[in-house]
Amino acid sequence: MTINPSLGKAAACAALIFCCSSLSFAADMPAPVFKAPPPPEPSIWTYTIMPYAWLPSINGSTTVKGRTADVDADFIDLLHRKIPKELFGLMGAFEARKGPFSVMTDLVYMKVGASDSGARARSVHPRVGGTLAASMSVQFEMFIAEAALAYELFQWRGATPGAQTSIDLYGGGRFWWQNAEASLALSAGLNIGDLTVSGGRAFANSGDVTWFDPLVGLRLRHHFSPHTELVLRGDVGGFGAGSKISWQAMGYLNWDFARTQHAIWSAMLGYRALYVDFEKGAGSTLYEYDMLTHGPVIGVTARF
Repeated sequence: MTINPSLGKAAACAALIFCCSSLSFAADMPAPVFKAPPPPEPSIWTYTIMPYAWLPSINGSTTVKGRTADVDADFIDLLHRKIPKELFGLMGAFEARKGPFSVMTDLVYMKVGASDSGARARSVHPRVGGTLAASMSVQFEMFIAEAALAYELFQWRGATPGAQTSIDLYGGGRFWWQNAEASLALSAGLNIGDLTVSGGRAFANSGDVTWFDPLVGLRLRHHFSPHTELVLRGDVGGFGAGSKISWQAMGYLNWDFARTQHAIWSAMLGYRALYVDFEKGAGSTLYEYDMLTHGPVIGVTARF
């Protein structure tokens, strides 16, 4: 079989023309552009609501219109008060978080009283003459509102699935409102000065007392698993702006027990201690509250 040489030359020329055309076309095409991946979606707001009960013990001293009483009453002593309405409380906390920032609030209203073994008179104002019986009682009604802004400083993941630890720095303030009453048993022949007498007892009432404490603190949040969280927090405040000094320590465990379409529900159990040393006035107008309130806390947490 014979091959026409002219056909071989024609094929070679066609191949050369095709390659040159391809190179020219490729040179005319724009260079490919590699786009960066789209940024992640911004963090969404999450909300936590925690109604809880605080079972308090109170230890310290209080001075109402110059009359001072030492108070040392645990929760059982407070329960033994003869008037049930003298032990009452409403508490709740709320937090809104977005990314590393969060806003924390906590509200407490309490009405507690101590008497007999729980409260002892330490001093009697000079304007009170005569003798007093041994029994004495004190009653406190108070509202505490706390608000703070928190920022997550550190976060790291544990070795087990779902384990994670975070540390928050927070700062804000704590507002106090109090009304305290000291009641002393009377005996005959007293010169009671500015005390109010009713039914054989003398009463000293502080009236409404308010102050504001700035505060700063740290909080640790540790997830043992996706369903169990430990929270430890502590702060210090006052610094002479409101009270002389105040501090708080609190720790609690959250355990998830139910999940719905919109919320995660947890049982909360822990312990809280709150101390404050506040003083206002002098002499017969002196009001002082140097007290540690502490005890178990139990509640329910809902996260949205």
